[in-house]
Amino acid sequence: MVTARMHLLSLVMLAVLAGVASADHIKVAVVPGIAVNIDAARVDALSQDLADALATELDVDAIGGLEVRRLLPPDGLPPDCVATPTCAADVAQRTGANQLLFVVMVDTGAGGAIQIDTTWVDPLNSQSASRPAIDLAALTDAKSRFSASAHLLLPGAPVRPKPKLGGGGSIGGMSRAVPRHFTTTTKITAGIAVAGLGLGVGFGLVARSRYNDCEDRGEACPSSDRDSIRSVALVADFGFLLAVGGAIATTVIYTQSGEQSHLVIAPTTEGVAVAAIGRF
Repeated sequence: MVTARMHLLSLVMLAVLAGVASADHIKVAVVPGIAVNIDAARVDALSQDLADALATELDVDAIGGLEVRRLLPPDGLPPDCVATPTCAADVAQRTGANQLLFVVMVDTGAGGAIQIDTTWVDPLNSQSASRPAIDLAALTDAKSRFSASAHLLLPGAPVRPKPKLGGGGSIGGMSRAVPRHFTTTTKITAGIAVAGLGLGVGFGLVARSRYNDCEDRGEACPSSDRDSIRSVALVADFGFLLAVGGAIATTVIYTQSGEQSHLVIAPTTEGVAVAAIGRF
């Protein structure tokens, strides 16, 4: 009973720690769906290009290509996964994403032209919507077409700020610094740490009291009481581990919650764009 309870608490802790990093930010996974007359390698390459375009044009984290395929079931996804909430939720959990873009790629047979249909899915709120199709006359058009379509695919995502072009190519300026701060996820992990500490201290005191009582009785202390003491001690140990895990997660998230002001140099007719970016 105690072992099962500890295992359940461990799963809850792992789920919280896995989700805290993305709770305040959009992370989207480009999920390969049906492909007609297109091999898996080309599908993965185009999916990766689409993910790169989303991350470049929008203020989101995006993954695609082989990185996503390796996280999916070995036998692939069912054809109706995009319309099945439980399947979409499983994909989101596997990829660590809070938004999904299911892509269907079809080689139209017109000189290598490819049509890409996308469906946006929000697994948490059970929402989905079809997005405008992307027609590629040639593979060389993929990156530019994906960049132009990024905002249409994720209209709710903020656009990533671009360096301002000054007359003659002057410095774009300094971005606004964001100090370290306690986010909602930080408060959750801190609460887990406090709860774990309370669990460890409470059960630790109970285990110590029962142990001392058993020692005073000597051989009169039955084995069932000793087993009970060990079970209580295990729960206390788990409580302390939970507190340590919560404290570490809180520290990591807090230290990454700020963003240092960075210098952006606008591109000129005689040079290229340069950005100096730092985090603390």
